[in-house]
Amino acid sequence: MVFYWAAVVLDACLALQRCVGACLRRFPRLADLWRLLPGDLLGLAVMRGCGIAVSTRTVEAGEVTAVLVEDPRVRRWFRAHLIPIRAQTLGRYVFALRPVQDDILAHECEHIRQWQRLGPFYLPLYCGSSAVQFLRGRRPYWDNAFEVAARDRAERAMAAPRDAE
Repeated sequence: MVFYWAAVVLDACLALQRCVGACLRRFPRLADLWRLLPGDLLGLAVMRGCGIAVSTRTVEAGEVTAVLVEDPRVRRWFRAHLIPIRAQTLGRYVFALRPVQDDILAHECEHIRQWQRLGPFYLPLYCGSSAVQFLRGRRPYWDNAFEVAARDRAERAMAAPRDAE
């Protein structure tokens, strides 16, 4: 029964995403507002809440822009999590305690793409994916579909330079 309702909610979210996507194609300026809710606003709030006034750097990675916040004060935010974290993405903001390595950046850029595609639905769907894995007796973080996609993207990105040699 739980899976039935989860499928109904997912179908409704995907239908809404298609409708929103059609609106964004018709009115391209709305795309920036779509990205702001809630990811970038949450990222900005976390950055300011940690006492950080400005981001460390901005990185263009293909079709995404990552706003990196590499600062030890991010530990204040990371302490609220149940698992150890090396980096976390909220909208376009990537939080880390120290400079982000290329493999981690590739992983986090996939999360930025996910935020851009799903907008305000990203967090509920991410949490839903973890819940489904937990209910199946699997690892809620490691087996989360969003994390699997991010690891796959990072592995391909890191293998690409080796393949070119």
